[in-house]
Amino acid sequence: MIRLPAIFSDGMVITKEARVWGWAKPGTAITANFMCKQYEATATEDGRFQFTIISAEYGGPHELTVGDKTISDVYIGKVWLCGGQSNMEQPLARTRPLLNAHIKDNPKIRAFHVEKGLRFDGPATDAVGNWQTATGEFLDSTFAVPYFFAQSLDFGKTPIGLINIASGGTPAEAWLPEDIIRTYPDLYMKLEPYKQQGFAESQGKNETDRLQDWHNIMQSKDMGLAEGWYLPEYNHSHWEEKMLLDKNGRPEYGAVWYRKDISVPDNITGPITLSLGRVAERVQAYVNGELVAAINYQYPPCRCVVPEGLIKAGINTIAVRVVGASEKPFFVPGARYELTHKNGNISLLGPWKRRQGCTMSYIQPMIWPYRIPAGSYNYMLAPVLGYDVDGVIWYQGETNAPNPQGYKALFGAFISHIRKYYRGDLPVIFTQLPNYVDLTNATGENWAQLRDEQRQCLEIPGTAMAVTIDCGEWNDIHPQDKKTVGERLALCAKRLAYGEDVVCSGPVANEVVIYNGEMKIYFDNGVGLWAKNGRPVVEVLDSKETVHHFYAKTECETLTAQIGTIDAQRVRFGWADCPTVVLYNAYGLPASPFNIPV
Repeated sequence: MIRLPAIFSDGMVITKEARVWGWAKPGTAITANFMCKQYEATATEDGRFQFTIISAEYGGPHELTVGDKTISDVYIGKVWLCGGQSNMEQPLARTRPLLNAHIKDNPKIRAFHVEKGLRFDGPATDAVGNWQTATGEFLDSTFAVPYFFAQSLDFGKTPIGLINIASGGTPAEAWLPEDIIRTYPDLYMKLEPYKQQGFAESQGKNETDRLQDWHNIMQSKDMGLAEGWYLPEYNHSHWEEKMLLDKNGRPEYGAVWYRKDISVPDNITGPITLSLGRVAERVQAYVNGELVAAINYQYPPCRCVVPEGLIKAGINTIAVRVVGASEKPFFVPGARYELTHKNGNISLLGPWKRRQGCTMSYIQPMIWPYRIPAGSYNYMLAPVLGYDVDGVIWYQGETNAPNPQGYKALFGAFISHIRKYYRGDLPVIFTQLPNYVDLTNATGENWAQLRDEQRQCLEIPGTAMAVTIDCGEWNDIHPQDKKTVGERLALCAKRLAYGEDVVCSGPVANEVVIYNGEMKIYFDNGVGLWAKNGRPVVEVLDSKETVHHFYAKTECETLTAQIGTIDAQRVRFGWADCPTVVLYNAYGLPASPFNIPV
């Protein structure tokens, strides 16, 4: 009996030179047939067999037989491994409010989504997943960045295969094998207890039970649920009045309720969308007493289409229940708070009535098992390594941002490892983190430092970086503009993997020269250098690490600033989590923020 990995299944896309492997009884002779060619292999002592299919042209569908197994709907095309954390995992459905006009069925794009999961006792030999086309019901769940990447590549009729291995909240070390983790004692200490049989399950249950107990107690104490504060007939006139986005005098941990009566004109027509921005940490929204939205995680936007007929002309009541366990409840400013309909929108900002439903004590956040080293590698990545690809696109780093030092070494180890399964110059294209305000760090520089670690990874041959410093949202770690990200990754792929003569990089600072008090910063790819959103400010660090700020101006392909007699040692630009001014070249590609020696 022959067994094939799940990735070798109906609908798959393979490269022109593609390894195929599986398992059989040791010594078994295996015969395969594909496009009128026959291939033979013999299972080794460990039961594994492998052969390489050689194809002359792209296209399909074809049929592949391996022993007694038949795989249908096989295509020959371009294949990419697409990995990272939640911003790579974000589906097209989440981007529709911004990018709906650009999302359409594309049967040439075929994706194998590897099931999310963890394993700490060594690498799995097979992944869980199946091949799907970016059409119909599967379209909305297709990963947005890989979709727009493939859409931008567009090789005519040539199919594009996407092997998706993204998982939210994973640091770089989660994607490294144990033998590399062992070289980092602090990381191995995190992994070691999880290697014990049953520890991960027990730990996960304890954490889940701890959090659930907190919420069960909170539910039982919440007066709002008991007294029907969500019902339209409830009289909330005696509640305190608060601005929705007022962070002064924030409510306590536990449950807090907001209510607002809104006047709806008689010209309102459906569908009607309720947008309540983003709320920390859990939110339930009621319209005229009916629950219309429930978000149990602080990052997804609270947005829903209100059931038809629920909102009527005249006075309507919106009640919102917010729960904060590890953070005091609040609404994130800068997001959309409105009712949207065909003829316009009704703002939900301004004063609301507010009352604390119950007060609870702070609870430590749940230990997220996906942050443990090697777990995602073992379950998700290891089983698909060796499936031939044209290259890798990667979007990850947010979880490493609180401790950015050493990211270059971790990511470099990752690249070296996966290249062992392919050729040594396999193209690896990574996404530099976008602009975002991380309110959890006091310096406002953690994301800047992580970006600079990523920039330094360009020293690794065969790599490219898509700069996305203008693609983020200052108040949302999951920005909607995944189209620009995918397009910039595709530009890098066209040049690095396919040899096209395209400009794929924005300005890259390469040299600083100071003469008679004038500092000039030179760039590669700096033709047509210009600044958006204001005048550039460069930061100059002297020998005592004192930071001096100077206005700069763009001249040809340089930034120029008068710095006087400062004992300059380093110069920085865009050195903030969310810098305002962005430099571009004539191709509309942004420069990476930088921190370079003089």
